[in-house]
Amino acid sequence: MAYSTDSDLMEYQPYVFEHGISDFSIYHEKAAFDIQRDIKALWMPLQNTLTDPARRGMSRTASDVTLFDAAKLNNGQWIRASVYRVLGWYVLPRLAASVGGQGFLGMLAFYEKAYAKEMQSVFDEGVEYLINSVYQKIFVMPLAARSRQMR
Repeated sequence: MAYSTDSDLMEYQPYVFEHGISDFSIYHEKAAFDIQRDIKALWMPLQNTLTDPARRGMSRTASDVTLFDAAKLNNGQWIRASVYRVLGWYVLPRLAASVGGQGFLGMLAFYEKAYAKEMQSVFDEGVEYLINSVYQKIFVMPLAARSRQMR
């Protein structure tokens, strides 16, 4: 399931459709996979509400409610990150290669940084996750709590 669409791309960079490519939908799916991978790598280890079943040492007391399921993320929270990911990793590199121009390369670097910043912003404000039919914000544990857990 993609978090963004070509319509969302139009809001940020409408000119990308003026270079002979009319559909970037496959890249939205790839970006969703990338975002979910980054959530597992960058956010999951820093919170203590959900368990990733793919990680070793998973708690034996984990229930279906506490197992991470990307389908339970609030899609609206990831639209901007998805647009940045699609542009920075898929669309702009393709346009830079086929159309050329330094402008695309500069924008590529901008969107790569914007993606990282957006992901961190979402992590900081709390990831909205569906638990018992209600979206709950799951925050990163404070550094002191994470340090105690590692001992």
